[in-house]
Amino acid sequence: MNALISKFRKKNTPPKVVYPQSMPTIDPVNGREILLEVKDVDIYFKVGRRTVKACNKLNFKIYKGETFGLVGESGSGKTTISRAIIGINRLHNGAIYFHGENIGRRLTKAERMKTKHSIQMIFQDPAASLNERANVDYIISEGLYNFKQFTDTEDRLKKVYKMLNEVSLLPEHLSRYPHEFSGGQRQRIGIARALIIEPELVLADEPISALDVSIRAQVLNLLKKLQREHDLTYLFIAHDLSIIKYISDRIAVMHQGYIVEIGDAHDIYSEPIHPYTRALLTAIPQPDPKSKGDRVKIVYKKGSINYEENELIEIKPGRYVLGNKELLEEWTKQ
Repeated sequence: MNALISKFRKKNTPPKVVYPQSMPTIDPVNGREILLEVKDVDIYFKVGRRTVKACNKLNFKIYKGETFGLVGESGSGKTTISRAIIGINRLHNGAIYFHGENIGRRLTKAERMKTKHSIQMIFQDPAASLNERANVDYIISEGLYNFKQFTDTEDRLKKVYKMLNEVSLLPEHLSRYPHEFSGGQRQRIGIARALIIEPELVLADEPISALDVSIRAQVLNLLKKLQREHDLTYLFIAHDLSIIKYISDRIAVMHQGYIVEIGDAHDIYSEPIHPYTRALLTAIPQPDPKSKGDRVKIVYKKGSINYEENELIEIKPGRYVLGNKELLEEWTKQ
């Protein structure tokens, strides 16, 4: 009986798509260099007997030198896809290409080390992501040790001092421990740790959400400054659209594991199309109390919209919305 059930399942299971080992790195539409491409990615987790579909049919490209913002409410799958990019989460389906090479498959040790060197992460909680038993010198130098990026102690310290200066910390901080610093200083240590090995892509997972409002602007300005000086590319994750607008060139909006809208940051803010994007925009706090009464807050009701049956439709070059022909006609009339 079990053999018959197994045979039936195999017969009715669609064949798994085989993705090529490599992809072109130049976008044929705009001629820009594609640093990272996420293609048809599904990420599922087993929770007891249930299967949680955390990410579904994700497709986006990150071009070299840009900041790609990924925004959505908590639990929408933003961190899940970032952890898949650095190899922590396994893909159920799809592929992730970095410099045109598929890094979403099982990698050899040498390939993993190469990927880790090129892609680094800045974590959300600076207190939890730093080793409390290690001093700042070791925390920042850890990448240099792992990838053997110094010739002697003098060379290592020279690189550490340079990075400390770039994130506005002092040489005397090297002997101290994370608990001796403020939240903003701890996040600067995390940034220095990520950047000292000179990665190409930095995954910033809500790097300022745990910081005071007065410190957030400083860290955002620091990230933009370091991006210019080191030719960095960012995947910037947040749930706050006001922050994403400030730092991002292009934005993808996520909801319930799906990307519902992708486009240029200016277009997303000035002409949102998907109703979920519109609802998010009305939730942005307004600094001017006089405009408080002028804004109508939108509550998003998914209703009968079935994300699984919809697809990302390109409505103009580089602008995509998850839906179908009928829904897009309805949303664009509003």
